[in-house]
Amino acid sequence: MPIKFYIELHSPIPPHAQIIDRIKLALLTGELRAGDTLPSIRDVERESGVSRNIVRRAYLELEAYGLLKLKHGKGVIVSDELPYVTDQALVLLSQKLCREVLSKITALGLVGSSFARMLYSVAIMDERSQQRFFYVDVTEALAQERAEQISRAWQVTIAGLALEKIKMLEEVAAQMPMKVLTNFYRYGEVSSLIGHLNVDIIPVALKFTKETIEEIDRLREGSIVEIVLEERDFSSYGGLILANYQRTFAAKKVKFKVTSMTTVAELKRKLKSGDCHLLVISNRLWDKMPEDLKRLKMVTRPKMEFDARASEQARLRAGIIL
Repeated sequence: MPIKFYIELHSPIPPHAQIIDRIKLALLTGELRAGDTLPSIRDVERESGVSRNIVRRAYLELEAYGLLKLKHGKGVIVSDELPYVTDQALVLLSQKLCREVLSKITALGLVGSSFARMLYSVAIMDERSQQRFFYVDVTEALAQERAEQISRAWQVTIAGLALEKIKMLEEVAAQMPMKVLTNFYRYGEVSSLIGHLNVDIIPVALKFTKETIEEIDRLREGSIVEIVLEERDFSSYGGLILANYQRTFAAKKVKFKVTSMTTVAELKRKLKSGDCHLLVISNRLWDKMPEDLKRLKMVTRPKMEFDARASEQARLRAGIIL
């Protein structure tokens, strides 16, 4: 039986977000399963009273996340390869807690949805006053950018922090438990810098941006892409980075190689001689490079973004239920 959508038109939560949360909750509780068919955009419009553009927006966001597939002529289907991970014990415990809270506030004569708005506001203020979520990366700008991406995907406030400032978390961790996120490449380095018992270090996945994919796609067959790393990064996970490029661009007839940084003059020589056709300078090194080198068309840096679909285990471990 198709799920029902109950859109509260006077709620401060936008209708498209209500649709998204309704579907996620149905997946959590087992009301929806892989392969199930959802009501069409037109049916949801008719049932809920919201415009089809709002319904389409919600469905498209869930399709981008990997939860739904919109097939022309076949309707909307829950993906057969769901990336959405659930912890049934945690779901049952959360449902029990919700019922207990609703029972208590009903007994007090309060309206559940109104109390929920108050609880949400109090929770937001608490989380803002005592920041418990951080994303750590090599530079402040990169950390802020990816923290924003995770915050948007998980709908929580996550602060970005440069790797060089991670020690400041030791003092905060002594007062309360914390969740520190970082990408898989930096996980070992972050773990070695902060080892407080109150800190849970959680690796999240990254993926290449559309811009990087287009940079590689523009290369001719047989082109050489050289990825330049700082010596410590080259020794620690140069092989992992090389494998990631090779796996992602396996269909492209391009050769990838990873080297450690030598000199700027040597990098320019390689470009001029044709020893490489695209030079990818790591984010740790990028800001140290001269502007004339960074302006060259054959020079770029790794452009990666948070991969929500591949970070589902991290979401649960961070305590993000919905």
